[in-house]
This record gives sequence, C-alpha cells and structure tokens, in this order.
Amino acid sequence: MIKILISAVLFFSFMNCSVSAAVIKNVDFGLQVDEVVITFLPLSAGEASLIQDGSGETILINTGNASSYPELKKWLKRYKVKKINQLVITKQQKYYDSNVQRAVNDYQIERIIVPTQYQAEFQTEKWKENDLFQLTNNIHVDVLHASKQKIAAMDLLFTIGEHRILYAMSSSDEVEEKFLRIPLTHVDVLKIPDFGEGTFFSNAFLKQLDTQLAVAFTKPGRSYSPRLLSNLTAEWIELYDVREGSAYSIKMSLKSYDVMKFSAK
Repeated sequence: MIKILISAVLFFSFMNCSVSAAVIKNVDFGLQVDEVVITFLPLSAGEASLIQDGSGETILINTGNASSYPELKKWLKRYKVKKINQLVITKQQKYYDSNVQRAVNDYQIERIIVPTQYQAEFQTEKWKENDLFQLTNNIHVDVLHASKQKIAAMDLLFTIGEHRILYAMSSSDEVEEKFLRIPLTHVDVLKIPDFGEGTFFSNAFLKQLDTQLAVAFTKPGRSYSPRLLSNLTAEWIELYDVREGSAYSIKMSLKSYDVMKFSAK
C-alpha cells in the first residue's frame, strides 16, 4: 500500500508525476529500528541517493558530477548527515563518481563499494555479478548484473522488508532478457538508467516488474526517450522526475511505504 504524504492531489503527465513539496531546512524522519528511508537527491548534474536506516546507518549511492558537489553537501546537511558509513558507486562515469574523494574527506567514509571492473586510486570493495550482501539488518542487496563493457557498472536490487528497489544502470536488450529470465518481479520502485535517454525497457518487462513508481535523475541537456515515456504511461507507472530543487524520500516499514517530496526553495 502506498500513502502519498503532504499532497492530496497527484498529478500525472507524460513527463512526471509529482506531489506538492514541503519547503525544508532540516528533515528528521524519526526512524524506528525496522524502518528505512531512501531519498533521491535533486542534483543539477548526476545521480546521488541517500539511504538512512533505523539503526543509524547512513549509505550514499553515487556522488553526482563535480559541479554538483555543493548541492550534494547542502542536501546532506538538510537530512542531518554528518557521517556516511558506506558509499556505493554504481558506475565509473563523471555523473556518478566525480566527488568520491571529497565525500570521503568530508564524511569519514570507511567502506567504498564499486563494480568489479572499477579502476580506482583509493581502497574499494568490489562487487561482482550474482553477489548477495547485507548492508544493514534491514537492507539486502543483490548484484543482478555487472557490465563487462569498458565502463564499469552494476545493476542492484535492494530488498527492504517486503519492498524491492531496482537501481538500474543498464537499458540494453541483452540485460532486459537476463532480467526476464531471472525472473525479476514485484519491484516497488525502479530507478531509471541513463537519465531516461536511449533505448528502454519493453512493456513486457515493465509489466513483469509490476512496479508502481519510477525515478529519473537529470543532467544538462537531457531529453527523455519517447519510448520510455510511452511504456511507463501504458503500464500506469508514476514517473518522479528528480530535478534541481526537490527531493523525493520514500520511507519504508516492513509492509508499507510513504512517498514525500521536499523542496529547498
């Protein structure tokens, strides 16, 4: 069951689905021990997501483009983040990992997790395809796919209670066929790969996922794939467009979750 907080009206269009945003200075979710919140941060260039666990564990997924680091720091401050326990990098590319060293220095990060082919000058823990990990008592992660191409990348499935989040980095027909064979089903949230550009998942695959929400990040000059918009609409999947100025937080208990939108303006 989804409860959409803050707004009584849900707007849907080909471009996005949004809830009215609360203007914030500081956010405290008051998490219980069995609760987790994942926040998709609105950087002007690149991806970054924040996971906060009821046990006090804080995990950052990606760090965005170099130009967006001041924005990342401001958002982490709003979510009262002073220390990051774990950093997960899902792709070796400037829109995902340009601020690793600065984040390590500012937030005392001790564990940096990267795809198996990732090349780094700093100490990392490399995840390979089919690995299964427990990040916290509440969060399990499956490495569904690790790219064998020149650019290191990995597609991850987060399991939190009864909820599943597909943090997708690949959008090729080959990867889709692999996910169809698993089969990958009952995914509550889909993080759209490649900023919504390029070739995208078929209606058959989206139907099998049985997802309810999709989230897309932004970068300069981004243009959504018409096929993506058409397929999401056909499957009644709500698209949250993470743009500069508003963040989406999904607070999950074992059996339900709430979607909240926060604005910094």
